[in-house]
Amino acid sequence: MEKTSINNQSESSTSTSTTLSSKLKTAYETFLQEAATLFPKVDQKLLLNMLQFETTYQDWEGSVMLKIIYPASISDIDAKKDWIYRKYQRVSTIEENRTLRFKAIRMYIEEIEKVLKEDPTIEYITGSATMTPSDAYAT
Repeated sequence: MEKTSINNQSESSTSTSTTLSSKLKTAYETFLQEAATLFPKVDQKLLLNMLQFETTYQDWEGSVMLKIIYPASISDIDAKKDWIYRKYQRVSTIEENRTLRFKAIRMYIEEIEKVLKEDPTIEYITGSATMTPSDAYAT
């Protein structure tokens, strides 16, 4: 009789944990879908890293290496480079004739949103977030 009771408790526990893990996975997938809908032009890995740093570390300095990708048909990439310099006081490099790469400090998700609103010609934003500004200057 006791053996049956233990088996039932074990099955109940497994059933509960499966339900909890399924619920957590579903919530995460829903969150990822919403993030992709809200920021379709932003690399989701970059977005999630930034969100993690912003919410976990109150003193995170917004250290991000950004790559802003423009359409292949862009003709004024130098004007975009100048815009980045005026906006962030950072010199960007041009990669593949359509991507601007630069190190940003105090770049938070709200700032990414502003950049996308200010320059609707941006095709995609990718890059990486780091804990400290000095990390990003290492190659």
